[in-house]
Amino acid sequence: MERAPDTVAVVCEDQRWTYREVNERANQLARLLLQAGAGPERRIALALPRSAQTITAILAVLKTGAAYVPLDPDYPRERLAYLLRDSDPTALITTTDIAATLPTPNHTTPRVLLDHPDTTARLQTL
Repeated sequence: MERAPDTVAVVCEDQRWTYREVNERANQLARLLLQAGAGPERRIALALPRSAQTITAILAVLKTGAAYVPLDPDYPRERLAYLLRDSDPTALITTTDIAATLPTPNHTTPRVLLDHPDTTARLQTL
């Protein structure tokens, strides 16, 4: 990254992000996650499709010192419910469409909907 920050790092469908862009996006999301309580010995659940956003979400979680719990949105609902209960995540990162199909981890676990306009606006300020 330091040697060639403007080199393309992630390509997914029509998205092409440089190392600099990936790092900036991950930093913004990491700051949002820290506000939600992420940090060492915490877990953040990720229920995302395969995308460039998934790469930055993983990197963001690692930047906070937390661990990520990957959730395959195609898993049966009962399996997802078990994984969410067992991992007791500090936050759940997902998209609006996927969130509608997921069980609720608990009443206090915030959902970070990466494609929601409110989240996009918040990330731009961080």
